[in-house]
Amino acid sequence: MIFKATNLIKQEMEEKGLYCSINEDDDISDVIVGFDIENGPDVDVHFISSDNDNDVIVRVFGFINHVAEDKEDKILKVINECNDTYRYLKFVLSNGNNVDIAYDFSMKIDDASVGAEAFNIFAQCVTIVRECYPMFMKVMWE
Repeated sequence: MIFKATNLIKQEMEEKGLYCSINEDDDISDVIVGFDIENGPDVDVHFISSDNDNDVIVRVFGFINHVAEDKEDKILKVINECNDTYRYLKFVLSNGNNVDIAYDFSMKIDDASVGAEAFNIFAQCVTIVRECYPMFMKVMWE
């Protein structure tokens, strides 16, 4: 099922000239918008809805993959530094030793604002991720 916020976000992204795709499952729908990092990976930002409210969750899964056990402490320091510097996105080390990125919309956002909010978060995500990526790579390649 495709939820209301998914359609509103997709419409806004397309109006802004961004390519996006939709995945749907029985209990979630997901708008995926990508960007690239110079000398780095392509990054997919997921805007995930699980009902017809506009309480969307935003996730980047596997921003950094398979952090080696001997790098975990240093990666956690970079995560803490990024989280102290940027208040909108939260970097986390997942149980699978991947660095994921998270943001949650306010539950009280209205239909007229959800698309614009998603675009603003996407734009902030691009800026923040591009700024933080070299810090992570420095640790990974030490």
